[in-house]
Amino acid sequence: MQNSDYSGMLLVSVPLFGDNYLTCSRSMLISLRAKDKLGFVNGKCEMPDEDGTDLEKWLKADSKVMSWILNSISKDIAESFLYVSSIKELWDELAQ
Repeated sequence: MQNSDYSGMLLVSVPLFGDNYLTCSRSMLISLRAKDKLGFVNGKCEMPDEDGTDLEKWLKADSKVMSWILNSISKDIAESFLYVSSIKELWDELAQ
């Protein structure tokens, strides 16, 4: 894990507040690609089988990326998405 990979970090300097979705989502994608976590939002890094040994690692990484995204959007918007089950689900919901 890189020094900058802590759960409270911000991916973007200006949080998502609604009107800036395109700009903010593009900035988030660039940051996630730089951190080698883009697969969690585009669906390429799928959750492993529940009986697999990699499930805990995947859940930890998915939760970390979710916290980065939630910390990078306005509090009003973030509160609507606190109960999504994965970062992919959160990302898809934000796009709507």
